[in-house]
Amino acid sequence: MTDIAAIIADRSSRWMRAWVEQDRATLEDSLAPDFALVVSANPTQPMVRERWVATCDVYRCSSFAYRDVAVRELAPGLAVMSSIADQKASLNGVDRSGSFFLTDVWRLECDGQWRVCARYSSHPEPSGASARAVGELGR
Repeated sequence: MTDIAAIIADRSSRWMRAWVEQDRATLEDSLAPDFALVVSANPTQPMVRERWVATCDVYRCSSFAYRDVAVRELAPGLAVMSSIADQKASLNGVDRSGSFFLTDVWRLECDGQWRVCARYSSHPEPSGASARAVGELGR
């Protein structure tokens, strides 16, 4: 794992641990000023930073774990992390537990800290012949 990959993986883990623990200071510090969340259920309406932080009061997570993490530096000061995330959570009492495919865009800010500026969230493709065929392309 490259130094940047290790930094991004660590920052990502701290960000999601802060969500679970309701650590507002770490949540705020993890997000770039222009952060936006785009979810596959509503891709044309990104959730901006202030709204995402406020949503944490009603979108409660009791456990969160990344797996299948890949970090790629796109340019100096810009990296993308893809992963599968497993969570146990609820939004206003509605169960949101499950696995999600996440793509996070990280940027090195002026103060020298990496912050996430965008997250794209969707459900991972189910196992099956189609997924296996696509998987074979990468070999």
